[in-house]
This record gives sequence, structure tokens and C-alpha cells, in this order.
Amino acid sequence: MKLSRILVPVDASDTSSRALKFAINLAEEMEARLDVLHVTYFTSETDAQEDTWLPDDVVGDVRSDEVATQAMIKRCMPENFKYEYHCRTGMPVEEILQFAEESLPDLIVTGGRGLGVVEGFFAGSVSQELVERAQTAVMVVK
Repeated sequence: MKLSRILVPVDASDTSSRALKFAINLAEEMEARLDVLHVTYFTSETDAQEDTWLPDDVVGDVRSDEVATQAMIKRCMPENFKYEYHCRTGMPVEEILQFAEESLPDLIVTGGRGLGVVEGFFAGSVSQELVERAQTAVMVVK
């Protein structure tokens, strides 16, 4: 099977780093386009008011998460490797599925959180929900 487009949702975690490296290797082998998607829950721009209603420590964490995620992407990317970076705001699973519906990837490569059955049930798992709801193939990298 020839893949032409791969989507890899990322954050600054180690599992995202492993998923990104896997997706890069696969994209190189298949000569596929790679879309890297980072979803934040919200930003200070989410609030229409001039002064955000979000506490500084929350907004600061969102900004630092974006910086950390972009730094992780840069560390993983081989020199001269072409990819598209996308950033969305919202609920991660919903935004990933919406992006996939718009971009029509052949494969979504995501990192697994490594939660056990009980922890995954209570905390929820983006990778598990993608496996269940995505209209395309999903590969979970541990």
C-alpha cells in the first residue's frame, strides 16, 4: 500500500516525539506528505475580551507548551525534510478528526499515552478515541 499523506498530531511529550520520528521515517520511505498538527485547548486569543479571563499561569502554560512542542518538532526533523505544521485550538480529538476530514490523510500516526485500562478509562485517551472514531487508518506508537 502506497501512502501519499500522513497526519501526526503532536504535543511536547516523549510519546509524541516517538510518533513523529516514526511518521518521518514512514513518510521518507513512502515519499508521502507529512502534516504535523498541534492542538491547544485554548489561548489568550480565544477570549474576545481585551484582557483575557484566563489566569496567567494557565495562559503561560499554553504558550510554553506551544514553544516546547515546536522545539521537539525541530529536534526530530531531519535537515531539509519538508512538512506542513498546523496549529488548532480546541478539544484535541475533535480538532484532529476535523483536520483529518479536511485533509484526507491515508494514515494518522499518534503516540500512545501508555495508560493502563483503568487510568485510560478515567483520564480518557486521545489515541484510543482516534482509533475508535477516525475514518482512516490509525497507528499508535508506544
